[in-house]
Amino acid sequence: MIRNLMTCAALVAAATAVPASAAFFSFASDADEASWTFAGQGATVTDAGDAFDPQVLLVDDNNGPAFPLLLAVEFEADFSIGYLGSVPFGGKFIHSYSLDGTFFFLDGSGAPVLGCSIEDGVLTSVGNGGANPTWGSTATIQGSDDYGSVQYHWYGPDMPAFGLYTGDSVGLDDAAFTLTVLHSDTGSGVNLGSTSMLPTLKWDSEGSYSGSAFFVPAPGAIGLAGIAGLLLAHRRR
Repeated sequence: MIRNLMTCAALVAAATAVPASAAFFSFASDADEASWTFAGQGATVTDAGDAFDPQVLLVDDNNGPAFPLLLAVEFEADFSIGYLGSVPFGGKFIHSYSLDGTFFFLDGSGAPVLGCSIEDGVLTSVGNGGANPTWGSTATIQGSDDYGSVQYHWYGPDMPAFGLYTGDSVGLDDAAFTLTVLHSDTGSGVNLGSTSMLPTLKWDSEGSYSGSAFFVPAPGAIGLAGIAGLLLAHRRR
């Protein structure tokens, strides 16, 4: 009996040491052909703010054999930025900003499917400097556990084939958006305050997304599965 209990404990310990599984996420630019993907003004960056911002979220199994999941979702984003500095680049300037906030994908009922928080991320745009600084027509948003904090939460059921388990990711995670056709009412690009270096007018842009997250099964579920298997084997003996 003691030997059986020791074997049971060993199996459970081994089961709970399951490595993290990777899931890749992405969406293409302009999935919503009737409106923009991103909007912002001042220190705020959000989704376009429509009543519904449709996207097709692609979920891939770490470049594995399964066909990707295609999920019809609503995209929501809420970030804040803070100016860090500007670096000369080919006659222009790379303007850099710290970025913190969240983004979510919701199903048709408004319930979250996937959420993500970014801390110590970065937004960059190439534009003009001097007395009339601007962002150009493109920008990037990046977050990674390499230099900040990115954490996903999967609200759906466990889907081991895609590396998805209900709950928080455990890293190494990342997320990146590419913003294009960035513009305000005055035309392409965005005017910046000469002191704040933040957008002075409301702006919009298209955007695409790619990211990765690593999840592990709930330890309790793994342990129960191991115990159940051992008890079944013992009963047969």
